[in-house]
Amino acid sequence: MELNKKNMKKIIGIITFAIVLYFLLQNVGTVKQVIGNILGILSPFLIGAGVAFILNIPMKFLEGKLFKPKKMKNGKVKQSRLKRPVSILLSIILVLLIISFVIKLIIPQIISVIVMFASEVPSLLYDLKDWAIEMTEQYPDISNQIKGIEINWDKLTNDAINFITNIASGLVTSSIGFIVSLIGGIFDTVISLVFAIYILGSKEKLGKQFEKIVKAYLPEDKAKYLLEIGSLSKNTFCNFITGQCIEAMILGILCFIGMTLLKIPFAATVSVVVGVTVLIPMIGAFIGMVVGAVLIVSISPIKALVFVIFILILQQIENNAIYPKVVGDSVGLPGMWVLVAVVVGGSLGGALGLLLGLPTVSVLYSIFRNDVNQRLEKKKNLTDRKKSDVL
Repeated sequence: MELNKKNMKKIIGIITFAIVLYFLLQNVGTVKQVIGNILGILSPFLIGAGVAFILNIPMKFLEGKLFKPKKMKNGKVKQSRLKRPVSILLSIILVLLIISFVIKLIIPQIISVIVMFASEVPSLLYDLKDWAIEMTEQYPDISNQIKGIEINWDKLTNDAINFITNIASGLVTSSIGFIVSLIGGIFDTVISLVFAIYILGSKEKLGKQFEKIVKAYLPEDKAKYLLEIGSLSKNTFCNFITGQCIEAMILGILCFIGMTLLKIPFAATVSVVVGVTVLIPMIGAFIGMVVGAVLIVSISPIKALVFVIFILILQQIENNAIYPKVVGDSVGLPGMWVLVAVVVGGSLGGALGLLLGLPTVSVLYSIFRNDVNQRLEKKKNLTDRKKSDVL
């Protein structure tokens, strides 16, 4: 290798990268702490950007439906000044209404089931004891031991009261910290929402500014490639979110219709739970099935079993018909990579990783696929040239 200016830059870059990497590996704990602190400071703005991205989907729909551009006599197109602010406001109201509807429908039912379980636990335990005695009549030793079991409900009640009292006293002693955390959370929420509104209000301007910065600091080919990746990522995430919401609505409606026909209790509540949990790719329907079964078993164990069978059948319909058509085509990932994306995303990022893992892997898969196709095309062209030279 010649030690010219170009090669020297490469060598210096490699040495610098190796030194930085060695330093990071030697101070992993410190690096994690620094990254955590930075993310903590930037979290309101990151959350605001995420909220803006989600709100942008209904906002674009409302802008297209409610504020269609008007053609003037001179041929120019006029846009209403109220187009953007009204669409942002309606999008926020729509999302808040959906969230409040879900909470109002689910929380009261869960509370009623918990109260029902609490009131019926004593009788259930006594019935279980009688059943165990009946089943062990042929084994007197075991039967006598079961008969000797006595449940001190007064002691259990006192223990529960003491437990709640301890929690309450702990909350009182830490009330100042709780109030400070609550104020901080409200402040972060307000900052996130304001930042999201600002992004939505000037998204075209921000997009042009980002494009100028990229073109100013990167070579033309790399700038073009980076902008293409950005466009691909935006389209993939938008299609994924839209597809997931449509799939959730379809599955929730089908679940409600099926439960109503089968006369399964909590049809509306469980259908909403299934529709919400199905937003988590692959495993969402199973989570909804477990929650729904717990609610239904308080009324009728047989109906809970029927519900589980029904959801398993509906899950097969979803995996083979609904998901591939509604979400799979928009994301463009083979089934194997969908599973990998969900598992790896959930392991690395928890609930957020489950939601973002699939579109992220889809973007990486598209980039890798395009690169492979380009390389194969170059090799094919090179081979064709060699053949033509020989001939």
